[in-house]
Amino acid sequence: MKNLKKIIFVFLLLLIPFHVYAKGTLRDEKNELAEMQAKAETNNRLTNESKAKINAKRNAIVRANNTISSNEVRVETAKTKVAESQESIKVKTEEMRDIINMLQYTNFNSGDVYFDYIFSSDSITDMLERQSVITQIVEYTQQQLDELNGLIKKNEDLQVQLHQDNINLTNSITEYEKQVEELEAYIEKLASIGMDYNEQIKAKKELIKTYENAGCKDNDKIDDCFNNRYMISSTNFNRPLKSGVVTQAWGHNGHKGMDIGGNKPGTNIYAPAYGVVTATSYHNSCGGNIIYIRHTVKGKKYTTEYAHLTSIKVKVGQKVTPSTVIGTVGGDRSTFYYDSCTTGTHLHYAISYDWYLIDYKSWSTWRTNSKATSIQSISHIKNSKGFRFTSRY
Repeated sequence: MKNLKKIIFVFLLLLIPFHVYAKGTLRDEKNELAEMQAKAETNNRLTNESKAKINAKRNAIVRANNTISSNEVRVETAKTKVAESQESIKVKTEEMRDIINMLQYTNFNSGDVYFDYIFSSDSITDMLERQSVITQIVEYTQQQLDELNGLIKKNEDLQVQLHQDNINLTNSITEYEKQVEELEAYIEKLASIGMDYNEQIKAKKELIKTYENAGCKDNDKIDDCFNNRYMISSTNFNRPLKSGVVTQAWGHNGHKGMDIGGNKPGTNIYAPAYGVVTATSYHNSCGGNIIYIRHTVKGKKYTTEYAHLTSIKVKVGQKVTPSTVIGTVGGDRSTFYYDSCTTGTHLHYAISYDWYLIDYKSWSTWRTNSKATSIQSISHIKNSKGFRFTSRY
């Protein structure tokens, strides 16, 4: 019974149509291209969203600064109104004092202006009207004083409120500026040294075309149809320059490569070992002109990266030897207008295990495949700022 179930199970599996593709085929390269394109869309969306947020924050900063300036003008206006009101109070107080003095009974026997004015009326009605007029004058003057004191308090309160508003706006500006810095850092992370996604997609398409021109079919393994035919194994890596000094070590502040200075712009850069060029890219916003080369050294696969170049001397699919000039040193002022990740003449040189376009892999994979201690022994360049060398060997 058990054997019969196994036979039926196997028979059912045979009825289900499915395909098995060997890893490392041309189809895998095409699938990776599709993933790149999807990631490019996501990356562009995140970058554009971040840029939109930065613009919004910067506009908010402008509005806040304008409001602060406007509030400062309003404070000065309020101060002026307080001073004017205080002066008016002085005048009204003097007028009130004169009226009160006039109405006060200072000398009953000699007669009083107030009583003279009241009792000189022709009738009771006239007397009451005269008394009412004097009362209204006093009440009106007092009302004006109350209004002026109210206006003073209103403008003093306004000054306090505007002062607090400006404190709040200043705090908001500080927070907005912090958010802008964080968003700019996020964009910079999305565009770390290397090809942007559009350039990666272009490079991957060129590589696929190279494989197809070599006769590779979708289900063919790249090793069989291309690498084994074109890739020559090396016994070791040479240095990519005849001389240089390490200006930034591998792994410093997350830097996945060595910065090598000490050379003039246009100095020749050499392939460190036999290999095949798998990508060339021009005018990247972070890295400038870049080359990727795949190598096999002592039976192990590696990918090398060269960034901030003045010129590129090779093309995708080209076989290189340790004596091949692949490009020239750049990173100087002439590249600043498109390469924002360089501050001076140098070569950014990186090595990673396996074959791929470095930036396509996730940062975790890149870190795993690029360890400073092991790369130091492979590159023959001491991973220490200030280390100098005067030969390629």
